[in-house]
Amino acid sequence: MANESNPQKSGGSNIWPWALAVGLLAGFLIGREMGPRGSGAAGAEHADKTGDSGKAAGSEAAAPAKVFKTENDFPAGWMKSADLAGVAGINFDGISDAGKTAAMQALNERDCECGCGMGHIAGCAKKDPNCPRSPKIAKQVVEMAKQGKTLTAMLTYIDGENPKKGTPSAAAEPAPGPKKVEIPAHSPRKGVKNAKVTIVEFSDFQCPFCGRVIPTVKEFMDKYSKDVELVFVNQPLPFHEHAKDAAKAFLAAHKQNKAWELHDKMFTNQQALTVADLEKYAKEVGINVPKWKKDIDDPATDKLLAADQALASAVGANGTPTFFINGRELSGAQPLPAFQTMIDEEIKKADALLKSGTKPDQLYAKLMANNIAAAPAAAAPSAPSAPAGPVKIDIGKAPIKGPSSAKVTIVAFSDFQCPFCSRAVPTLKQVEDTYKNKIRIAFKQLPLPFHDKAQLAAEASLAAHEQGKFWEYHDKLFANQQALDRPALEKYAQDIGLNMAKFNAALDSGKFKQQVADDAKLGGSIGATGTPTFFVNGRALVGAQPFDKFKEMIDQELK
Repeated sequence: MANESNPQKSGGSNIWPWALAVGLLAGFLIGREMGPRGSGAAGAEHADKTGDSGKAAGSEAAAPAKVFKTENDFPAGWMKSADLAGVAGINFDGISDAGKTAAMQALNERDCECGCGMGHIAGCAKKDPNCPRSPKIAKQVVEMAKQGKTLTAMLTYIDGENPKKGTPSAAAEPAPGPKKVEIPAHSPRKGVKNAKVTIVEFSDFQCPFCGRVIPTVKEFMDKYSKDVELVFVNQPLPFHEHAKDAAKAFLAAHKQNKAWELHDKMFTNQQALTVADLEKYAKEVGINVPKWKKDIDDPATDKLLAADQALASAVGANGTPTFFINGRELSGAQPLPAFQTMIDEEIKKADALLKSGTKPDQLYAKLMANNIAAAPAAAAPSAPSAPAGPVKIDIGKAPIKGPSSAKVTIVAFSDFQCPFCSRAVPTLKQVEDTYKNKIRIAFKQLPLPFHDKAQLAAEASLAAHEQGKFWEYHDKLFANQQALDRPALEKYAQDIGLNMAKFNAALDSGKFKQQVADDAKLGGSIGATGTPTFFVNGRALVGAQPFDKFKEMIDQELK
């Protein structure tokens, strides 16, 4: 169970700063942005932090070999400010040419160390605006340029925020343990039946890291062709706009035994995954397109996709790609040796079981069970405890979807900048699709004080609610968590067709600050001290829980 804690606590002005410090420390120790689990960057941990961070006092960044006077002097292959303008909300307006040159040199001097292999930070930010590291660093460096900071100061900031792989981290997280991964009957598979090693891959066709690992997957499938079976499970991430359509296209293609052909086409063309593109690829691989389109629109395909996502949530595959090798987790676009090591170990275990009499069709279950049993127990991170019993919640002016006659009301206390809240979004969508008019969902604001963009995002969402478009705006914010500054909030408002004069007036006047404060106060009074916290007919459910947890409580309430 993962969630973010609110360090604010009532009971005296001297307590709050200490509580905030504790909350920030908890953010380092518990929370993380999606490195290996977010968009599949191998081996990088991303703690959720606030404010400037860098090296210790007195520490300086390594000086560059040459300081460039203008961007025109940059070496071939370096990006310039014009290349980054507009990417993930980056804005160079008002910065001198010297400031632009310093900022871009800093972003070109340092490689992104998230594990993406894209090279310098500027390039990673441009190619993958959803990277949890590079766009954030780039925006801060540009802000430093606006403040007149030196190149050395920028490099010092980057080195503190972007440690090289292998650098010890105070926020290091224990390695995930083995899981019981029940393979869905509808999942496409390739390789040998009753294999010694079963690899379940949770993937997203629009995720750049998933695309990057494809050659590695082909290598180990070729190398271990007699011993390995690969299973593909869809996990389209909510901030990839074409990923869900691609996943449904893949499932529909599987009904014609063309899943893997379409799989290869889509990963070869990740930058072009519109509906028209998908139809083009379907024709190219010989799919019966009318039948395929009918299967895509069939509600049964939505249910299959929901089942995939439920499984992903249940085993903690919240980022892509995530692999389970006989139940042992391997996150991110890892190199071939990482797979080989685990596969070789599993083959030895399988050979021993076969020799002792285990039947081939029982291998996967037996190996997985043994791996789970052999794993050392890991202490779970602490999280706010749920209230002891049901509580009564005044929904008040909260945005609501679902009929007032619904038998079950779910009240969500959430923060638009909280990564765990975004992970709960697809789960709530699955709840809606499953229970339809039997439930209604209310949204309460709980922007945590160490999220510097959360307060304004909360107010902006209520400004959208004033114009009857809260949920459209809600989806925009959670799909773009790395860009929640004022210009970005205005852009999303324009995207969904809000009256901009009215929207900006609401933000400028602070019209909804009190409502946000009232929501947060209510949350604190009933035990919602972290995000996300849900109340199902008043019964608390804390953290980004899997669908099954919601289902269990909802079914109880419906009875």
